[in-house]
Amino acid sequence: MEIKIASERENVLLGRKEIWVIVKGKETPKRAELKTRLAAELGVDEKLIIIDKIKTISGSPETEVYVKVYKDEEYLKKIEPEYKIKRNQVVSENAENEGEAQPQV
Repeated sequence: MEIKIASERENVLLGRKEIWVIVKGKETPKRAELKTRLAAELGVDEKLIIIDKIKTISGSPETEVYVKVYKDEEYLKKIEPEYKIKRNQVVSENAENEGEAQPQV
């Protein structure tokens, strides 16, 4: 999986960076895998990353991903809806089998 930042914008009012990323690979990347790779590449904590959209163009090896990187958890909890926060929690393998998401520690 190859990750390339297409555009990056600082949104001072909402306390976050808004980033469009292009991911090249054989399949649509998994949210948890993307989050881990982006955290390492951007040098931020995984808890502060919200993957908002993942869009794969049919027949293309490229996937467009819209990512929001918050300054701190306070901004994230004030702005993002609860369902997006839950969707972006990292799921452990044990919880995946049980169907329950485990919050990050």
